[in-house]
Parts: sequence; C-alpha cells; structure tokens
Amino acid sequence: MDNPISKRQKTQKETAASDEGQDFISNLPEDVRCKILSYLSTRDAVRTCILSSKWRYTWVMIPELSVKEDDFGFSTASEQMTRARLVKFVDILLYLHNGPIFKFKLEAGKSCRENNVRVAFIRWILHLSRRKEFYEFSCSSSSQHLFYLPTTLFLCRGLSILNLHDCRINLPSAFEGFKLMRVLELQGCVISGDDIEKLVSSCPILDELVLRTASFGLSNPYNELSLKICAPKLKKLIIHGRFVSLLLKTPCLVKACFDLEVRLARVNGRANLVEVLGALPEVEVLGFHQQFFAYLAARCLPDCLPLTLDKLKILSLDVNLASPEEVSVMRLLLQNAPNLVELNLTNSTTDRGDRFSQTNSSMTCAGLWEIGSGSFFMSLRVVELYEFFISRSELAFLKFILASAPLLEQLTVIKEQVTDAREKEAVVEILKRIPKVSQILQITLE
Repeated sequence: MDNPISKRQKTQKETAASDEGQDFISNLPEDVRCKILSYLSTRDAVRTCILSSKWRYTWVMIPELSVKEDDFGFSTASEQMTRARLVKFVDILLYLHNGPIFKFKLEAGKSCRENNVRVAFIRWILHLSRRKEFYEFSCSSSSQHLFYLPTTLFLCRGLSILNLHDCRINLPSAFEGFKLMRVLELQGCVISGDDIEKLVSSCPILDELVLRTASFGLSNPYNELSLKICAPKLKKLIIHGRFVSLLLKTPCLVKACFDLEVRLARVNGRANLVEVLGALPEVEVLGFHQQFFAYLAARCLPDCLPLTLDKLKILSLDVNLASPEEVSVMRLLLQNAPNLVELNLTNSTTDRGDRFSQTNSSMTCAGLWEIGSGSFFMSLRVVELYEFFISRSELAFLKFILASAPLLEQLTVIKEQVTDAREKEAVVEILKRIPKVSQILQITLE
C-alpha cells in the first residue's frame, strides 16, 4: 500500500521541477510587464521584443519614453551614423507605439546642430501634439551647441511639465499659452525677456518656475534686461541669471531663490527692495545669492518694509558684511522676519584685510548692528555662518544675533580656510566671550 505522505512529497517535487522551467515574468499581465519595462531605458525596453512572442509588442504600450543620443553610438560609429540611428529609432518608436504617451524625454547631445535631426524633431513634436494625454516633455542638448527649439512644441496645449536645457527659444506670435502648465524649467536657455514674460503669464496655473544660468536676451546676453514675472498662483521660484531689474507679481510664493550673475557696475540704481519683498507675503523659504544683495542695496532704502514676513522660516543669504549698504538691507530684512527659524549666511566680503582693521566701513557696519538690539528672534533655532574670518564687522553681527535669539540651539561657524589648532582655539575663545541670551546654545567651529 502506497504511503500517502510519500505520494504527496513526490507530487510536490514534480511540481517544483516543473516550476523551475516556468517563465513567471512572461505570464504576468501585460500592464505589469509594461510597468517593468518602464524602469529600463526606452532602447533596452524595445529590445525585449526578441525575448518571446509575449514580449514582442509589450514595449508599444510604454507610457513614458526616454531617448539618449549616447545609446546609439559605439566605438567605430561616426557621428553621422549615430545621428541616423537616433532619428530612425525615434521615427519607428513613435510610428509603432500603440498606447498613451504621457512623457517624452530627449537628450540630443551634439545631434541638435544637424539639420536632419531638427527636421525630424519637428516631425516628432507634431506627432506628440496630436496626443491629448501627452503632458510632460523634456529636451536637452550639448551645452556648447544650443538647440533651436521648433515652434511646433507650442502646439502641445496639454503640456503640464516642460523642462528645457540648452535651447534657443522664440515664442511664435500666435502662441496662446499653456493653460495646464504647472512646472516650467529653463536651464542654460537663451530667451528674450519679453518672451519669458509672455510665456509665464500665459500659464495661469503655473506652480513652479526655474530659470537657471540663462541668458535673458537673444542678441546680447549682457543686455540691461528688466525681468518681469507675473504668476498669481506660483509657489516656487528659482532665478539664476543676468538681469538689472526684477519685477515680481507672485503673491502666493512659498519658496524663492534669487541668484544674480552681473557685475556691480551694471547694477545701475533701478533695484527696489520694496518691490521685491512686497511680492513675497507668503514666502517660507527665501534665498538671496551672489550679487543679489548688492542689487537690493543699489537704491535708497526705506525706513520700513511694506509688510512683515511673518511666514518666513528659512533664510539663506550671500552678504558682504563689510558693506554698510548690504548690512543695512540685511538688518531691515531680519527685523521683518520675526518667526525665522534657520539662518544660513555666507560672507561674500572680497577684501579680507586685517582681522580687526579700523576702516571706516568696518566701523560703520559694526555700528549698524549695535543700534537697538533686543530679543526679537523668538523662533530662531539654527544659525550657520560660512566663509567667516572673524573680522570686526563679523563679530558685531555675531553679537547682534547672540543677544537677540533666546532660543538659539546651534551656531555653526565655518571659516574661509583651514586653520591650525592654535588659531582655532583662539577663535573659540573669542566666540565664548560674546554675551549670549540663549542658555541651550551649542557652538561649533569648522
């Protein structure tokens, strides 16, 4: 008589042996297989068509496409051959694709400068513009060869996310706007100030805007441009570029960062602190970097700001603490941020000079910090100071902060260069002697 237990064990072994040769992945539902392919590069995903009959047409349903020029080159391939393979691949990809295309990303590299690629790009964009579900587009080229963005892109009315790198942009005169655009990012692009203003104002629900390392002006990247940003629902704004005046109409901004690349001689007095800060009533995170503080200080300062930045929690600044004008702007800004929690400050002083020099500017700056100090930083917890060399103006600022922040927990001072143990000990002693109102403060010198 057969043992039922032995029989069951034999059946289990036979089933396990059979399962070893079973292709479980291929038997998954098509939408799951499609999801798996979405984690591969589009080129590799297409190559899975040779695996089996079940994989042959799975790739045609991938909703997110990403194409890189580097994927089509090999050691013996010429640039012309690489471009030809790229164009042929994308043509076939879009022609045979049988599902929705939500996202399309193209990294064109050096191919962008060739006429056949530009013509093909127009063809691809026209194809994508006919797909109502298409909402995200990214394009980048070699930074040394700016890509002339075809105007057909502006026919894609359903775009919600647009990310362009190293492109030349000219808005068509008939442009009606992106009514669904929420995220717009232009990095390394060349575009005129008028086109920026028109593009942004034509996106009524824009939530995030990034303009980074851009030349705002097609013919002359150093022209004196007045940059205007009108976006009533914008929450995040990052600007890194060259301009001489900035007009903001952004009442809902929560996070803002301004990074100005311009020689001081070109800041010609048209800056307006009130106009900039008056457009930021809801800001919680704010950054002023490089020459932007000099920009704010280029005009006579008001006695007070038109509003109090009650919601500002994190402030990051590049400030020349040896400049009375910039120190005045900084003090005015700090006095109007009563709920500040974290302050990150980089000292952009260019003239290091003697540590305790008695120059008129250092004495003036020290005097500005001594006027009317009091405990009004009731929420300040963290202060980080970069590029410090413990000059007279810096010590005056430290005294001002430490005498005004009763709940300060951490002060980190990062010196401009590596110091030996003896100098570091001397600096620590200086910091210890500064009067403090906080009983829980920890000081770190790096």
